[in-house]
Amino acid sequence: MNYLNSVELTGLIHHLNRRKEHAYFPFSVRHENLWSDGTTRKDFLNARAFSESIQEILKSLDENTPVKVKGVLRSSKGSGELYLDVRELEVLERLSDTPENQVMLTGYVHVIKAQNEGETGTGKYTRFAVRQEDAETGRDFIVVRVYDEKLREVLSGMNDGDPVTVKGTLRSSRGSGVNYVRCGEIAK
Repeated sequence: MNYLNSVELTGLIHHLNRRKEHAYFPFSVRHENLWSDGTTRKDFLNARAFSESIQEILKSLDENTPVKVKGVLRSSKGSGELYLDVRELEVLERLSDTPENQVMLTGYVHVIKAQNEGETGTGKYTRFAVRQEDAETGRDFIVVRVYDEKLREVLSGMNDGDPVTVKGTLRSSRGSGVNYVRCGEIAK
C-alpha cells in the first residue's frame, strides 16, 4: 500500500527547552482558532525538524514567529508520542484570519483496546490508530479521536486491519497535551 500521510498547518513558533542533543530540532507550533463557544483554542503541536537547513532557520526565529509547516505524522519509537516530522517550513509575515490545519492519512485500522473511549469538554470520542509501515520508517501508530456520532458508527463497522482513510486536524489534549488527529472524515 502507498500510504498517504500529509499535514499542513500555520501557527506560531514555540521553542522547547533543549535539555539534550538530538538528531532533530524539537519545537512546537502554537495553532490558534476560534472555538464553538467563542473562545480561542490553543493547540501546542509537537514537531521535529530533522533537516539541517530547516534546523538553521528555526534557530534564527524568535518565539511567536508566524510559520507555515508541511510534513508527516510519526509516532516516537520510545514513547509512542505523536509528532510532526517537518519537511517544509515557510516564515510568514502574519497569520491568516483562517489558520490552516489539515491532516490526510491512509493506512490500516489499529484497534486500541485500553481506554479506547473518552470524554472531553467537546463530547465523547472513540480512539483508534492508523497503522502505517514501510522499510524506511518502520511502523507508526497515529492516534485518532472520532467525536462525531455518525463517524463513530462508520468506525464501529471496521475491524482491526481494515484499510482506512482519515481527514482531520492535528490537535493537542487540553489536559495532558498529548497530540492526536481529530477526525473530520473517515472511510474504508
